[in-house]
Amino acid sequence: MFACQRIAFAAKRQLHTAPAILAESEGLFGKFNPWANKNKTETVATPAQHTSEESPKVTFNVKYEEEDDFVSWKRTDILTDHTEIETTVKSVILQHVAGANETNWTDLPIQDLDTKFKVLKESMKETGKEVPNYELNRLQSTKDVLHYFKEGGALNAEESTIEAYFEQNRDSLPKNLTFIHRE
Repeated sequence: MFACQRIAFAAKRQLHTAPAILAESEGLFGKFNPWANKNKTETVATPAQHTSEESPKVTFNVKYEEEDDFVSWKRTDILTDHTEIETTVKSVILQHVAGANETNWTDLPIQDLDTKFKVLKESMKETGKEVPNYELNRLQSTKDVLHYFKEGGALNAEESTIEAYFEQNRDSLPKNLTFIHRE
């Protein structure tokens, strides 16, 4: 038992007395020590291809194909004829809105967002006109959609200024918020 303790003690003593050897670049902990002396190895640059004349040159016969241009999902020409726009939007509304028929297709509300998306996307695809994001909330019925694609704006779209907004909402705005007209 005494001999086992002596061997273990000798191993501990050797481990603690040789930290410099273990921390060098060839030592056990040398790769973890950032201050250890690193041996700089010379790198020899080799050419990517053989430069000798006896090796034959290799050529590749590769045909590259150009990718097709991005094809837009909407029409390239924008419809401007009001009757053609009306018939196009009418066919889209009759196809996607539940309860639409030949007599009441202009007076239906569009409350379901999926239906509204389908109607507007298909109408944009067929007419070539886009609906900007700020106009989407104004289009509440099929009449609004038809008017937008015919005239280019929603029915209830008003030209408003900041001054007019402040005047209309004076009672609901905080008292310290005022509009001063710039001269």
